[in-house]
Amino acid sequence: MKGLTVLLIFFVISVSLTAAIITSPATNSIQLSWYTSVPESCKLTVYNDVFSIKIVESKPSMFHVQSINGLQPDSIYRYRIEYNSSEETVTEGNFSIPSNPETQFKFVAYGDSRSNLAAHREVSKAIARESPLFVIHTGDMVYSDCRLNDWADFFKATEPLSDTLFFPVIGNHERVAKNYKAFFSLPGNEYYYSYRVGDLLFVMLNTNKRFDRCSSQYKWLKSLLKSEPAKFTIAIFHHPAFSYSSHGDSFFVKKILVPLFEKYGVDLVLSGHDHNYQRIEHNGITYIVTGGGGASLYSLKDPSGPVASFKGYHFVLFEYSSGILKGTCYDTGENAIDSFNVFPR
Repeated sequence: MKGLTVLLIFFVISVSLTAAIITSPATNSIQLSWYTSVPESCKLTVYNDVFSIKIVESKPSMFHVQSINGLQPDSIYRYRIEYNSSEETVTEGNFSIPSNPETQFKFVAYGDSRSNLAAHREVSKAIARESPLFVIHTGDMVYSDCRLNDWADFFKATEPLSDTLFFPVIGNHERVAKNYKAFFSLPGNEYYYSYRVGDLLFVMLNTNKRFDRCSSQYKWLKSLLKSEPAKFTIAIFHHPAFSYSSHGDSFFVKKILVPLFEKYGVDLVLSGHDHNYQRIEHNGITYIVTGGGGASLYSLKDPSGPVASFKGYHFVLFEYSSGILKGTCYDTGENAIDSFNVFPR
């Protein structure tokens, strides 16, 4: 009688945890959002030498959102995320809520990261190598705000950015903003908001919602620009006022917002929407299109229009030091594409 060989195959379901996205609605609080590949209950610990808090999730989920209050600006905190079912540490990192940092710091802007996880991840890895204090996203993080699979890819791609605060604006692909508002906790009404880091004022607008002169957004913006003087004022929104690529100029942005920027001393404007890099100088203001975060790339219709341009995946690094703001566009191979100084108006 022939013997029978029985082959037993064991399937082990491993849980992988991807990026913890850190957003800050105020200088004393943050929200951590993260993703696990299967539903899991996690334990979050946030701590430093004088602060410690633990949160244990009661229900398993693939998408996790927790808020931490009682923090101090410009202090370094560490966080650790563990499975509730074991003491195995699955991810950890650190962060600081910038308010009045030292006279030298760096931040990064990039956008239009949707639809290509691999390319977006390469951009994220290149950004992380610069160790910025915070990262700005000019919109279109995902193809559709309503599709959780798109957000899962976003979390996977941004894993290298788990040690920095994230400040996004809403693109046309997030215009519904239901999951956007769930995963990000931001100042003000979150659709549009502002924050200040030292001498720099950042004004985050939503060009998917009304910004005509009768709108609440326009009135808020005008009041802010009149009442909040800063060494540098930087406006960020998705649809560019000026572009020499596929979408071209955004007519209403150019007609309604640009006159405000020129009247009240905005120095730098960052946008996305067209999937390339462009630097345009107009009436003393530097306009940057940075839409090379992962989406399919666009050519320029008029290459002679911008001062500088690049069709490729990229990010823009800004370095602030003693009243001087310098910008450099880098590709994912860390090659400098364009370099410029922003001058206060």
